[in-house]
Parts: sequence; structure tokens; C-alpha cells
Amino acid sequence: MSAFSYHFKRNVIIIFALLHLANYFIKSPFLFYLCCGMLTYIFISAVRVLPKVTRGICLALMLLGICIVFWIKLPFDAWLLCIDKNGNLVTLFILVPLMFLPFSYNDYQEELKHVAQVHMQSLLPFCVLTFSVVHIFGVVISIGAVNLVFELFKNNAKLYNAEKTFMATLLRGYCSSGFWSPAWASILVVTTQMSISWIEIIPWGIGFFLISLALDTIAVWFKIRQNPEKYPKLEAKEDVKVDWKQIYILIGLSAALIGIIAVMSKITPWDLMVIIPIVAIVFPVVIALLQNKVQNYKAGIKEYYDKSVLNVMSQVALFTAAGFLSKALEFSGVGAIIPKLLPVWMYQYPVLLIGSIMLLMIVPSLLGLHPVVIGTALVATIVPASIGLTDMSFALTIIVGWALAILISPFSATSLIAGGLLNCSPWDISLGLNGKFGVFNVLFFSVLIALINGLL
Repeated sequence: MSAFSYHFKRNVIIIFALLHLANYFIKSPFLFYLCCGMLTYIFISAVRVLPKVTRGICLALMLLGICIVFWIKLPFDAWLLCIDKNGNLVTLFILVPLMFLPFSYNDYQEELKHVAQVHMQSLLPFCVLTFSVVHIFGVVISIGAVNLVFELFKNNAKLYNAEKTFMATLLRGYCSSGFWSPAWASILVVTTQMSISWIEIIPWGIGFFLISLALDTIAVWFKIRQNPEKYPKLEAKEDVKVDWKQIYILIGLSAALIGIIAVMSKITPWDLMVIIPIVAIVFPVVIALLQNKVQNYKAGIKEYYDKSVLNVMSQVALFTAAGFLSKALEFSGVGAIIPKLLPVWMYQYPVLLIGSIMLLMIVPSLLGLHPVVIGTALVATIVPASIGLTDMSFALTIIVGWALAILISPFSATSLIAGGLLNCSPWDISLGLNGKFGVFNVLFFSVLIALINGLL
């Protein structure tokens, strides 16, 4: 690879992210067109070097989206909107690795390993901790929680020989934040379009989180019991000492990062997908200056430029293709048709009805249609009382179905990001790690919400 080629692609990716971020505030048509052109170039460049299966998936999604756009005869500007559908997500994914530079200034991960060796010999409490931490982070900083908790705990997962179990728990914990987090679009849709306040949702959401935590703990316990030799207990080592000062610094850094994002989200009208990349750029510089770790920061930036930037190309390609298809389907009006698929006779069977509403969001998400399209259409077109549900039980159905669609869909941001972190197909993450768990949750929560509907 020539020096020009080595730097050109990296610079295009970084410049795209910075310009796209800047245009959120500038709102320049020229910058918008330029960013769409750069994203198209990145997509084409990525497709040429992707593994065969991933390349086939990307091309299939893009070609299907293009066929839909031609079929409904969209104008040129609509094409650009389809290309830019996941532009904020692509920007976040490109820049978010910078956020974790302060966590590499000292060897905090080694101290976390020591904590596990001394205090968490079994995989089970580690998974409970992972689920709880990513849920709390997810409530505050949304999708950024996935990368953050993965970077903090990935070395611990290797100790238990349980990287995929760790990732499954991580995604389940994150998606459970969708039960009540105001950062989730599902909560915004329900609270703005129905006569339900966020305060009313909180106790139900926390209760559902605790139930999900219990279900994941049981699932991990069964997995350990079936293969005890695969997940051995860590041996307690007397010579291993935990440097609690480093742990407290790590907790302080995490709290500061989350606090800054939360405060900016509260005091500014900016989208969370914009706030996180801004913090990712500024936070490492500030921490490096405060801790006198400027050399560590420079080394981290060099590693980011040399390794991280090009590593995101496959995820950028998947984001772009999935976003293009999703926006094309949205323009086609398919979301308004789906609520009509609920037959009248189903209204007499609440469990079946609630499960079907969830599936109306989950199944299209498997084809690339984001649940925001279906969920918004369902809330806008269905009067809960007309189908035998209370407002709250209908709202909980939408919220749970939305979260499970994000968990199971191979095209959701969580699955795409997790696939990039583990360097595997998002299908292996979504349906592979969480398919059975997701189906069980549909059945379980359908029964639970039906019981709640009967009591309200």
C-alpha cells in the first residue's frame, strides 16, 4: 500500500465524520451534498475489500433499497436522504473510539482483572455486574454505553473464556435500558403521542429491567451448568492485590464521562448522537491535560489513526446500506400498512394480540426496517381501547417490542457495533447470541403485559 493510499482513506473517513458533525450546526446544503458524496465513496471502497458474505449482505441491502426508490420514483434529494439516513450513527461509530483513550492512560483493565480474580471467581456475578452497569450507562448515554462497557470489561470476559456470553449479556442489559430511558426514541414516541408521562413509565420500566436481569442470570446459570468445564472458576491468588486507587480513578473517569454527556443532553437541544462524538473528541484532551498524560494521548491518537479508523469500514458499509433500505421503506409508506395486519378476532386474546404487536416491530426489523417506523405508525393509528388494551399496557407493549427488535435485529446499531467489536457478522450477534432469548422474552412479556392489562 502506497503512502498516499494509506493516508487518503483514513483522512476521508475522519474528515467525513468531522464535517457531518459540523453540519449538524451549520446546516449547509453544500456540506450535506459533500458528506453524501464522501459516504458513498467510503461505502464503495469498503465493499471492494469486505469479506465475501458481508459484501453480499451490503450489496443486497443497497440494491433492494435502490429498487424501492426507483419503484416509488423518489426525487434526487430523497436519494441523498436515504444515503444519509445513518449518517449520525456512522459519525458516532467513527469518533467514539476516541472516547476511551483516557481509559488507556493507565492499565485500568489489569486492575479490573485483579478485582475479578479476588472477588468474582464465577462467571455469574460478572454477568450480573455487566448487565447492571451497561443498563445504568445505557439509560444516560444510550448507544455509547455498549462501547464503553465492552472496553472496560472485555479482558475480564477472556478470563472466564466467555467473550460471547459477555457480549450477549452486554446487549441484553443495554436493550433493557429501553424500558424507561428518556434517551430512547420509543419512550419519546409513547410519551409525546399518548396521554402517558415519563414518570408513570419509570416504575414499570425498572420492574421490567429487574425481570430481564433475572432472566439473563437464569440463562447464564443454565449455560454454566450445561458446560461447567467450559466456564471454570477463577483460582483465587493470594499474591494478587487490587490497587483500589486505580479502581476509584476508573470509576471517577466513568462517572465524569457519563455526567458530562448527561448534563449536555439536559442543557442543550442537541441530539445525543451529536453530543457523544463531541465529548469523544474533547474528553480525552481534557483528561490528558489534567492527568499530565499528553504523551499517552498522542500515542492513543496514533493508534486510533493507524488501526481504528480503517477497522470501522465494514460497519460503515453496513450502516449505510441498512440506513438506505430503512429510509426507502419509510418513504414507501410500508409503516402505515403494517398496523392493518392485526385481524379483529385477535382482540379477544390479549396474549396473542400483544405478542403480535411486538412481532409487527420485530419481524420487519430483521429485514432492515427500524422499529421507529413501525412503532410510530402503531402508536399513531391504533386506539388502545378499540383493541381491548389500556393505554399503559399498549405503551408497555410498544416499549418492550421496540427494545426486543433492537436486540434481535442484525441491522440495529447495537448488533452492528457489537459485530465490529467482536469482528464477526451482526447475524451471529443478533440472532446467534440473542435469538432464542428474544423469542422467549416475546412470549414471557406477552403473558406478563396481558396480566397487567387485566389488572389495570
